[in-house]
Amino acid sequence: MNGHDLAPLPAELDEPNAITRAALTKEELQNLLFDHIGLSKRECREMVNAIFEEMRAALEAGESVKLEGFGRFQPKERPKRWARNLKSGEKIPISERRVVTFHPSKKLIASIEQSRPPKAEHRRSS
Repeated sequence: MNGHDLAPLPAELDEPNAITRAALTKEELQNLLFDHIGLSKRECREMVNAIFEEMRAALEAGESVKLEGFGRFQPKERPKRWARNLKSGEKIPISERRVVTFHPSKKLIASIEQSRPPKAEHRRSS
């Protein structure tokens, strides 16, 4: 870690002993459930794994996964296309594939925008 990938923690998690992180992991989700709900670590691990397994199965089956207040994960078919190798200029075929797209909810977008630090304004010299 170089310090540039560390994000500030939300206010409710901003404790003196809190560790800043680059990404929220499954293990951290399990630990948060353990701390906030009081289930055993094994139950928390099983719960998190079950949620992600259901999401994976739904996406594999071509279904969307909608999480109210968070966003929607949606499988999408990408058609075959051609790309160009920038070094040689050669055309390269890219096969069709299935990808997952994420569309954040309006609530999530508003929350992220609200917690954004103000930008420093730059003055233009005349």
